[in-house]
Amino acid sequence: MRRFLPLPLLALVAAVTAACAQPTPAPPPAAPKADLAADAQGIRAADAAWLKAAQAKDVTTEVAVLAPGGMVIRQNQPPMDAAAFQAHITKDYADNPKAAVNWTTDSIRVADSGDWAVQTGQYTVTGLGPAGDGTDSGRFVTIWTKSGGAWKVLQDTSVSTSPAPK
Repeated sequence: MRRFLPLPLLALVAAVTAACAQPTPAPPPAAPKADLAADAQGIRAADAAWLKAAQAKDVTTEVAVLAPGGMVIRQNQPPMDAAAFQAHITKDYADNPKAAVNWTTDSIRVADSGDWAVQTGQYTVTGLGPAGDGTDSGRFVTIWTKSGGAWKVLQDTSVSTSPAPK
């Protein structure tokens, strides 16, 4: 013979089970999607300010583009932190008073997270050397990071594509 639970006992078990059940937590809100086009435009603006500072030989503003821990790598030079970069460009400007720099961007690729990006491009420098008749050109890769809401350079590497002097 089968035994069944009395209806009041069954109701009590159902009520206790429902009271002990944990509600399913709501999923965390999704992080807002990065506006990659706006981020790329922000990098272009920061890069334009950097170029303007380089053309004006404004060492302080040039160095300020570096993120904390940022590095600059130039051909035939050891990697430079902000202090070494400042010393390098100060000497470079003194040694090349007629130098004029320009660079253009080929591409900017912003990570889907919107917190870092890679920029590639080309540079030219005219007016090099004591007589101001030397030139150089090459390619660069710059890694940007968002620091305190502003785009800063985490690493900038450039390589000359000009023939080596003979």
